[in-house]
Amino acid sequence: MDLLTVREAAAMLRVSQVTLRRYVASGKLPAVRVGRNVRIERNAAEDLVGVVIPSADATAGLGGDIQNEGKVFTLDSPFWDIVGIIDDDGPTDVAANKHKYLADAYDALHRG
Repeated sequence: MDLLTVREAAAMLRVSQVTLRRYVASGKLPAVRVGRNVRIERNAAEDLVGVVIPSADATAGLGGDIQNEGKVFTLDSPFWDIVGIIDDDGPTDVAANKHKYLADAYDALHRG
């Protein structure tokens, strides 16, 4: 039986120690107490890792089936509706004139 500390198990799973402790608290990851410390069996941590296969219910809300992954983006795609929503032509008037707007606001605040 190879026991890991919380730090070692978190590093092995590439999650934070807080996340690992949440797994233990929720029962997703079995652990044992050794004195005041928590130890996780290496096999239990390795068993926690698994392949995630999205269900049909999970992909239904994405506006299409997951089979479109890697296909060409066409006008029929539901994502075409969001193309161009963000107009990023550089700094806005507010960003370019930040100090002027702050000075005006400060002046208006102190004039009453």
